[in-house]
This record gives sequence, C-alpha cells and structure tokens, in this order.
Amino acid sequence: MKRLFLTLLLIGQAAFGQTFTPVESLNDLPSLKKEILKIAEFYLGQPDQDFKIQNTLVPYVDKLIELNPQPPVEERLDLLDGRWQQVWGPYEYRKYDRTVDPTLDTSKIYQVVFKEGYYYNVSNVLDEDTRKSRGTTLLRGEFKLGGGVKLPVRFTSLRRIKTFPPRGLSYTDLAELAENDQLEGLKKVLPNWVVKLFFGRGVLNEVYTDEDLRITYGTSKQADAPFLYILKRVP
Repeated sequence: MKRLFLTLLLIGQAAFGQTFTPVESLNDLPSLKKEILKIAEFYLGQPDQDFKIQNTLVPYVDKLIELNPQPPVEERLDLLDGRWQQVWGPYEYRKYDRTVDPTLDTSKIYQVVFKEGYYYNVSNVLDEDTRKSRGTTLLRGEFKLGGGVKLPVRFTSLRRIKTFPPRGLSYTDLAELAENDQLEGLKKVLPNWVVKLFFGRGVLNEVYTDEDLRITYGTSKQADAPFLYILKRVP
C-alpha cells in the first residue's frame, strides 16, 4: 500500500509539474536560485528528448543572469574552482539524444574543477541489469580560457576503481588523489590516446557561478543543441 501511494504521488507530481512558481513573480536572487534547484531536483534522472525540461528551466536561468550579470569566466575561476554535484543535466554522453544511460547513477554525478586548468567528472557506474554499483569512474578533462563565458574543454583520460570511494572519503575526494596517482586500485579503462582522439572536444559556457550554484551550457560538434547543466556546490 505504501509503495502504491508513493507511485501515485509521483504520477501526480509529474502531471502537475507546471505548478512551479511562475518566473515573473520571482524578483530576487535567493528565490530564483531556490526555484531553479527545486525544478532541477524534481526532474533529476529524467530524459529530455523533447527539450521540455530544459525549456522549463531556461527562463529562470535567464532571469537569474539578468539580475546578477556575470563577469568573464576568467574573473570567476576562484568561484568555479571546487566540488560540484550535477542536479540536472544530460545523462547520456555517447548518443547525445538526451536519453538516460542505464549504467549511470544519476544521483551521484560530480565534477571537481581545478582552476589550474583541469577537472574530473566522477560518477558511480551501475550494472544495467542488477542496478548494483560496478565501481567509480574518473574522467579527466582539461580546459582553457576562451573569452567571455567560454571554457573550451577536451578529455584526456578515463580511469576507474572497482569499488565505492574508500572508507572516510567522498566521491569528490577522489579527484585530487587520482591526479597525484595516490588512489589505490585506480586502473585505466582506455589508453589516454583513445580518450583524446575519440571522446571529442567541446565548450562549457559558464553562464552563472556563485558560492553555491553553477549553471553552464555544454556544446560540441556531435550535439545539435546546447545541453544545460544545473550544479550545486558540495563539500
């Protein structure tokens, strides 16, 4: 009975997703940020082939930027530096079709940015059938300043440990350890030259950054339209 109630509740929420606070009634940064995170958390893990979710978020994002215009990203590197968790964004990185990769734990997608010019995407990988963890992947990328909000990026290595983070460590702790080759059990998934050649390049358009919220659009030659990412800062 409890499971049935929760199912009906979720169906009801999905049916009335349009009951988010209208953007025109939000005129300050705290309320806009709260609503953006509320919408992003509501749609966490959901696909977006028809752009309905992204199109729902964009007016709130645009108004946030209007109320708090952003300087060039080079002036925000100290804010960008740090640990972020994806609240909503693309969940399929190979087909670019805005579906959900069944091996990706959408509740555990992190990006750790180092202002020196590199970053790590850290995520929990699942068995497609059992939905149990198969380990933790660490995809390393590098970025440079592209002017304005642009950070051109490319991936440089893909490695993995066959466990959760070791006891006492969080997912975001693993990035620095991997960078310094201090993470026990870390193995290459693919040779670095394969990652550099076939994982492609792209641009992160860092349209908004503050102490606890980050919003960026990812673009690449393979995708026909930008992907919106909503991220929150984590310890």
